[in-house]
Amino acid sequence: MGKLSTKLLGSVSEFPLNHRISNAAFLIGVFLGIQASASNYLLNLPDITVYATVIMVVVLLVLYYLSRVRRKFFLPTISAILINTLIYTPVMWISNGGSSGGFQYYLFIWATFIIATIRNKKAIVLLITVTISVFLALLYYEFNYPDKILGYPSREDKYADLIVGFVFVFFGVIVMFYTYTQQYERTNLQLALKNAELERQNRKLYRHQAKIENQTKILETQNLHIKDSISYAQKIQKAVFPSIEILRKNTKDSFLLYLPKEKIGGDFYYFTKINEYFVTAVADSTGHGVPGGFMSMLGITILEEIIKRKKILDAAEILNKFRDEIIISLDQKNVRSTTNDGFDTAICIYNTEKQEVNYAGANLPLILLRNHDIMSYSPDNMPIGTYITMKPFKNNYIKIRKDDILYMFTDGITDQFGGEKNQKYSFGRLKKTILDNADEPLSVQKEKLKKSFRKWKGKQKRTDDALITGFKLV
Repeated sequence: MGKLSTKLLGSVSEFPLNHRISNAAFLIGVFLGIQASASNYLLNLPDITVYATVIMVVVLLVLYYLSRVRRKFFLPTISAILINTLIYTPVMWISNGGSSGGFQYYLFIWATFIIATIRNKKAIVLLITVTISVFLALLYYEFNYPDKILGYPSREDKYADLIVGFVFVFFGVIVMFYTYTQQYERTNLQLALKNAELERQNRKLYRHQAKIENQTKILETQNLHIKDSISYAQKIQKAVFPSIEILRKNTKDSFLLYLPKEKIGGDFYYFTKINEYFVTAVADSTGHGVPGGFMSMLGITILEEIIKRKKILDAAEILNKFRDEIIISLDQKNVRSTTNDGFDTAICIYNTEKQEVNYAGANLPLILLRNHDIMSYSPDNMPIGTYITMKPFKNNYIKIRKDDILYMFTDGITDQFGGEKNQKYSFGRLKKTILDNADEPLSVQKEKLKKSFRKWKGKQKRTDDALITGFKLV
């Protein structure tokens, strides 16, 4: 029965409740119309009465098709109400005994139909008002023109029609309310099931949300601990780095631009003064962030040991010893070692008595600015660490003149991507920037370099830590 009802009236997923009630009303109207047609024919009522009921059956079938198959609601529903009220009711009233006939019973079905299907209160009031108005108009017409009303052939036919009409109308009203109740309960059941499923999903989501919130709190706590640890590590790294005052006290003019990619950087600088020797070094360790920070502190510690304690003041020899100590510290026994960590390093040792700079480099060059002319000194193409070729590092000796400026830097500047074509900043562009600002004090050069670097980078991500220092010795 349930499957048949769903097939005839439509399922919950296909139609809302009032649409399914409308489908039911059309079917009930068809069956009542068939009954009325048969009764009118058997009772020998006027031909117009039989034709009217047959036509109404056809109209209701068409409206049922539009409603159930074509899934239209407003047009067939309103058409049924208006056709019944304005056309079918007057025709049947006049041709079927007027107020003494049985057709007025059908008004109950249409009133029920209006209330059950129309959801707009104003529309219900309007349609009921039109129905009542038509009913009163027909009573008025019958009162003033009783001879225009076609009666029954006999008294027996009249009561037979009234009884049969009442029974079928009563049956139609019951079926209408039963259908409405069944459809309403089915809709409520579907809604209850959906609500239960939603409630289950909500509980599940709530549990997931609680778990996510708990995980978020854990992550926030962990992030806070990590940030605190990084901040503390940054303080330790700053404490290990030599004071910038050493650079200022031992040069005529100088600047230091240190731009770590993160809070902690893998690039580091080193300054110290031992007797007549002023030592400067810059280095770029493998990696950046916390790992790079550990490497930088390891590098400073080893350089401190080589230069201050072992009193080695030859640039190439310092790099050789630095490499040996790093290989031992990082357990790099051979070229195929599991770790390829190390440093790119440049070291300058200025002999204040001879006014001579001793430079050696491991992948990091040295730039000399002299009288608006750039000279660059190439490093050995070997890192501080295990490498395929590990020859002794070579020294470069440079006689320093008045107003010469030396620049030492890591590749975090030259390798930074940016510009319109997303290219590297490059060694050539760095030299041009230095030349363009050759007459400026070194403090101004620092700001110009920083501005040029940041403008070049734009919205690109940082490639690496960046470090550059420039200093005038005499």
